Amino acid sequence: MAAALLLLQLLLVVTAVAAGEDAEVLCADTACYTLHRAELGWSAAQERCQHDGGNLAPAGSRAEAERLEKLLAASTATSAWIGLRLERGHCVQSQEPLRGFTWAASGEPGNYSAWLAEPHITCLSTRCVALRPASSHGPPGWVDRPCRATLPAFLCKFSFRGMCGPLRLGGPGWVSYETPFRVSSPALAAAPFGTLAEVGCEGAASPAFSVCKGQLDGDGFSWHPPGPFCPNTCTHNNGGCQHLCVEAPGQPSHCTCHPGYVLGPDMASCLPEDACHNNPCQGACRPRPGGYECICEAGYALAPDGQHCVDVDECLEGPCKHGCHNTAGSFFCSCQPGYQPAGPGGRDCRDEDECAQPEACPQLCLNIPGSFRCTCRTGYQQQPGSDACLDVDECLRDPCPGTCRNLPGNFECICPPGFLPQDDGHGCLAAPTTGEQLAGTMGTTTILQNASTMWTMGTRSPAAVPGGLTPPAPTVAGSEHSPEHGADGPRLLLYYILGSLVAILLLLAFALALLACRKRAARKEKPKAKSAADNYCWVPEQPESRSRAGSERR
Repeated sequence: MAAALLLLQLLLVVTAVAAGEDAEVLCADTACYTLHRAELGWSAAQERCQHDGGNLAPAGSRAEAERLEKLLAASTATSAWIGLRLERGHCVQSQEPLRGFTWAASGEPGNYSAWLAEPHITCLSTRCVALRPASSHGPPGWVDRPCRATLPAFLCKFSFRGMCGPLRLGGPGWVSYETPFRVSSPALAAAPFGTLAEVGCEGAASPAFSVCKGQLDGDGFSWHPPGPFCPNTCTHNNGGCQHLCVEAPGQPSHCTCHPGYVLGPDMASCLPEDACHNNPCQGACRPRPGGYECICEAGYALAPDGQHCVDVDECLEGPCKHGCHNTAGSFFCSCQPGYQPAGPGGRDCRDEDECAQPEACPQLCLNIPGSFRCTCRTGYQQQPGSDACLDVDECLRDPCPGTCRNLPGNFECICPPGFLPQDDGHGCLAAPTTGEQLAGTMGTTTILQNASTMWTMGTRSPAAVPGGLTPPAPTVAGSEHSPEHGADGPRLLLYYILGSLVAILLLLAFALALLACRKRAARKEKPKAKSAADNYCWVPEQPESRSRAGSERR
């Protein structure tokens, strides 16, 4: 089906070329624009224009766009192809005036655009642009279409070195113009270089012909032969003259001009003596006393010869914040990756917050000027060469006094019996013990309280308390996750050693005092030395009188 459609389009092209089709033509400055009615796709329409020496018409300025709109409005076509196209593999650029599309004629972008709607966002398919006429729904403008779609018309542009004015007739007759791009027209306000004019005069046996050529003594263009054609008396149509028709006995009539004017190359029209009638300027020509002045369009400057126009490189003035690209008669700005156009005409650039996009990073996103950086949360580390975050196994650093359990982004200490976990789960504290129990075991409340205080201060290897008691396990402190406790470790160890020495000295002093008391008591109870008299008993002495009386009695 596609092959049959392509063959039909080629046949239409050949038939139109062979017949010299009639089409709407509009010529101005150094170019002619044509409107052709044919159901063709964009590529077939471009081949048709190229076959005759042109391209699908661009609209690089407002003046050029108005000429295309005028041609389309004179027809009944609902839309027509123009020479704007987005190639496959090129993406639509929403910040550019042409949205990334390029003109078939030059391939250079410009600042002028007339989009009726934003083009379809794509990088994978070719898109072409059609011109729509003004209607009750809105002004004329551009819309994008698939390039394979067919439209009822297309617009071509043909560029030339110069133009000739219309042929003048000195008597009744008709003129038909055959342009170099194979389009015939019965009337042209300006005929491009190389146009053949066929003139038929009333009562003439055969037509006359004239060609638009360049003048030998300048850059202007004129008809050869110049005319006027169909000569007659000055009574008919003023002899074809613009100003005065002069008749002399025995001579054909001829044209002359009023003072301040000169006869044009067609020998019928009158032009001011400022020489602008041949348009020697590449741009506009302005009459001046005794001469003329050439004026160039915006974006161009007058060349040293005073006639031609050269492009102005606006980028030399630095109008853009980042990149500037000069084009024919204009320029456009671009931004570096990571920035978006901003300000009037897109000349400024603002940073694009990539972190605002969903799923920019697996965990944390840090926006930086022109770019962004992915980071990981605490407890994770970034995988080399990737933005992925891997969990850190904190248990490999042995942060717990007992068992350590790794968690996603964290860890947890499992405390042994007799210990309680810290609030952050990264250490263990000894379970509180009453002072009376320790005092009953050791017999000294003060020593127990000192020892208990030292154990709860975080010493890892407490010594045994005299008296056979083993102190409770020390409180874990100074892990990597508790830098404040880790810095107090040496000081707590010193307090513990000093406290232990004081307790030992007190016990030693107590023992020495007890020994001294016992010795003193022993000295008081020491027995006196024994004598021989200790083995005898003493009898109480009797009164002597009684002794004697008894003797006597005996």
